Amino acid sequence: MTLPYQGIRMVDFTQVQQGPSGTQVLADYGVDVIKVERINDGEIGRRNPPQVNGVSCYFLANNRNKRTISLDLRRPEAQEIIYKMVKVSDIVASNFRPGVMDRMGFGYEKLNEINPRVIWAEASGFGSSGPYEKRIGQDLLAQALGGLVHLTGDREGPPRPAGTFIADFLGGMLFAQGMMAALAAREHTGRGQIVDSCLLNGIIVSHIQENAAVLNTGQEYPRPHPAGGHSANGALYAIYECKDGKYFAMMGSFAENVLGRLCQALEIEPSPADDPRWQTANMRGEETWELYPVLKAGFKKFDREEVERRFLEYDLPPGPVLDLPEVFEDPQVIHNEMVVETTHQIYGPIKLTGFPVKLSDTPATLRLPPPTVGEHNEEVLRELDYSDDEIRALQREGVVGSENMRRAALDLIGEGI
Repeated sequence: MTLPYQGIRMVDFTQVQQGPSGTQVLADYGVDVIKVERINDGEIGRRNPPQVNGVSCYFLANNRNKRTISLDLRRPEAQEIIYKMVKVSDIVASNFRPGVMDRMGFGYEKLNEINPRVIWAEASGFGSSGPYEKRIGQDLLAQALGGLVHLTGDREGPPRPAGTFIADFLGGMLFAQGMMAALAAREHTGRGQIVDSCLLNGIIVSHIQENAAVLNTGQEYPRPHPAGGHSANGALYAIYECKDGKYFAMMGSFAENVLGRLCQALEIEPSPADDPRWQTANMRGEETWELYPVLKAGFKKFDREEVERRFLEYDLPPGPVLDLPEVFEDPQVIHNEMVVETTHQIYGPIKLTGFPVKLSDTPATLRLPPPTVGEHNEEVLRELDYSDDEIRALQREGVVGSENMRRAALDLIGEGI
């Protein structure tokens, strides 16, 4: 089976999540991603907990379908290896602070001289130029500066970040989008170009609807009611606790006669739906919070599973709030094949999040487990026409590293040396 980007090669300097999650998208669809790592301990994402047998689950999540080469990039011989890789590659990806790749000798101008068709993709915190160019970029900082923290949480408490590293993920997906667009553009122009993606822009577009309202009407968005899902909606767009202490999401703001069916489903009597006031009210309005105590008591009558059954019976959209173990036991998630399995060289059998977009003829595939440091050193060097004697010399001289070197370095760190 031919994959969408089969035959495309990438030199990948990215680390942690923003960069690796983006390059992994292209790897899933066939790009030969060669991850460049430090000679001793690999990229810094390998250190993140939780770890089993020295393998980071964080690293596993973002680095499937990639090969890896570990180099001491301070050495001229290692730089020459990179230049040879660039000559036969289509994309060079990084997510260092702007200017770092230039100082390493791998800036766009230099690499464009070697290969005018190469796409030079940079993912940063705030953009490759401007007043924040040199600032350290990080997920929480981007959420704060981009407005998401202001929108998250509830009106009775402080602003809060999202419950996951959403800026890194969104930034990674937009990074992948930019690289894909540049590949498509090259089909018309024959030349590579610079892709400039950043965490800040990803967060700003995450609340694109609120942006349009603020920019065009001046409307502000306060944080919602403590149980609310969004400040623009009322008690019919909220989270409720059930009898068993589990939670249920109610999304009834847009449905017809939703209050009447909801009261029937939850056996709420007398039904507020019989009150003429609620028959003509804006069911998305702030005034619907007057209904909250009545609805809250209705949900508390039943366990979450029974609430879901009743919602389906009355054609109401069900929204059980699942924790992560429950997510992967959900029948629709299982049907969508959102867990894939492979075997890691050190960790053994592992499970990873599956492929969210399904293509009928050229689907993403899990071809390679996340690599160990330097796992493909010899393989990649042979593809660049290095002889076995030259490879052994590079290893002896410490130009090329290995997983054993990384583990030895970690042992020294653990001993406090």
